[in-house]
Amino acid sequence: MSRVMLCHCQAAEERALLDDDLCFVSCDDSEDMLAEVVLHPPDVVVYEVRPDSASDLAVLRLLRRVAPRVPLVVVGGGPDAAGDAPGDLEPFYRSPLPVEQDGLREAVHAALAEHAVALS
Repeated sequence: MSRVMLCHCQAAEERALLDDDLCFVSCDDSEDMLAEVVLHPPDVVVYEVRPDSASDLAVLRLLRRVAPRVPLVVVGGGPDAAGDAPGDLEPFYRSPLPVEQDGLREAVHAALAEHAVALS
């Protein structure tokens, strides 16, 4: 079963990803998320960049340092988050809010497939 970490995600993103083949770990605290990634690396991270958070991009850069190969799906954020800033984070998928449910689901499954190939 694939592990998907959901960080700061709203109920809409969580509902979009409901799937019997996925195990979800939710985190609303960045420190807890980073600790969980180090101890139990997920197969993909879905991270909602909050427009009112000055630290989300820094947290994502730390995530890239501790888990450089874990696919990252970035949703939300303001113009900086949806524009050029996450490019250095190499997100697998990027989407503004509101998230298109089918697009998010397909992106997570594609990221999982690519991650499985990279591990083999």
